[in-house]
Amino acid sequence: MATSRQLIQQAITDLTESDAPDLDGRWLLAHLLQIDHRDPKLRQDFQVEESVANNFLKLLKRRGNGEPLAHLLGEWEFYGHAFEVTPTVLVPRPETELLVDWALQILKSRRQPRVAEIGVGSLAVIGSLAIERPDLRGVGVEICADALTVAKRNAAKHHLEERLQLVLGSHFDPLEDLFDLVVANPPYVIPGDPQLQSSVAAHEPEVALLDHIDGDGLGHYRLLIEGLAGRVHDHGGLLLECGQGQADSIAELARQQRWQVEIRQDLASIPRALYLHSRSS
Repeated sequence: MATSRQLIQQAITDLTESDAPDLDGRWLLAHLLQIDHRDPKLRQDFQVEESVANNFLKLLKRRGNGEPLAHLLGEWEFYGHAFEVTPTVLVPRPETELLVDWALQILKSRRQPRVAEIGVGSLAVIGSLAIERPDLRGVGVEICADALTVAKRNAAKHHLEERLQLVLGSHFDPLEDLFDLVVANPPYVIPGDPQLQSSVAAHEPEVALLDHIDGDGLGHYRLLIEGLAGRVHDHGGLLLECGQGQADSIAELARQQRWQVEIRQDLASIPRALYLHSRSS
């Protein structure tokens, strides 16, 4: 019978491509034991049942083959909340929490705000906003039916069905109302980009990653910026996440449409988010 320490050591040995193999091992073992990965028990050495150890080794092999940890666990924590994650949705990234932080600041003085998210995915962004702001109501648009199903399950999990309408569609097409804020983290990777990690390309949905509109990483931003007028109130705006090196180009597209633009950096000092607002006449 294996011990917990032996299993974690096996993770450290096998997961040579992981930035934190010991943490991956604790996550997987906690998942199988149905305890929190921060449980102090995991830092102790204890006997692990053979069936659990065997399942751990199976998951370890899949992790070693590049499968995202979130897919193995079936959920991922974002902004302090757990969201179901499957291969049909993008795994929420920590840098995307900047969008939630900024959106909450923008909406701070607005009562009962109306928010739309284009490309809702797992529901992590607008779901976190709705959890943090119980008076918020909104609409999430998603082009992938399977991803929309995941979003609806997460809405049910967090008791948000009455406040968030989730619809199948592309960009602004399904939206009819005016909003206080529109949020989007659109596909911005250029097809064939050598910087895209092979494990990400192999296991996460292409439709959520790659710009197949114009092929330069900016196609979705052009559509969102060109379609924004008439979608938000006069005090409203569009909050976007972008890839490294894209912020200035997106800002120029916005200014050409007479929007004022603010840019913020993520924790790695990379320009990561833009806020378009106050369109001039």
